[in-house]
Amino acid sequence: MSMDPQSFTWRTYAWSKFFDSESIKTINELIESEFVGEEDKDLGAKSNGKAIKNISSVKHIPYGKIKHLMSEFVGYVYQVAELDFGYKTFRPHDEVYLNFNTYESGSKDEYPWHIDSSRQATNDIKLTVLINLSTEPFTGGEFQIFPSDGAVDIPMLSEPGSAFMFKSHILHRVKPVTSGTRKTLTMFVYGPRFS
Repeated sequence: MSMDPQSFTWRTYAWSKFFDSESIKTINELIESEFVGEEDKDLGAKSNGKAIKNISSVKHIPYGKIKHLMSEFVGYVYQVAELDFGYKTFRPHDEVYLNFNTYESGSKDEYPWHIDSSRQATNDIKLTVLINLSTEPFTGGEFQIFPSDGAVDIPMLSEPGSAFMFKSHILHRVKPVTSGTRKTLTMFVYGPRFS
């Protein structure tokens, strides 16, 4: 586990190799045995009303089922969200879904440029957290953000066990996976609606 306090900028925060290989394996096994459903392929980011997400599977795991493996990390996430970003947040309830994303090279899975937002009238997604839970090597699948000054590569997110948090309204994408399988767990940090 490591948390680099110097990794914070006004829009992102990174944890390099927070989870070790044994933890990654345990988390993957739990998700595969306890997930409660898969996302409809037509959901997610859209362009002109058409879904743009091309991911082999997005499995939903309630936070309560995985909390015993994630609570230390999630504690850091909310500490940074509140103290460094200055956001008022809603702590995760046990029933809130985390998304376990599997990108396969055979179908050149990718997730083109998009933002994350809430469809609820009472909350907004403040921050998006991605954790690399890949159990095998992969190529491609690079993660990029696009703040106002151009695309920025986030190479550390290609390292299994690493995590990256960013403001959800920033454009971001996953480039096509060209070999192997890329696995990530996505968690959204919710809070009151922006004014």
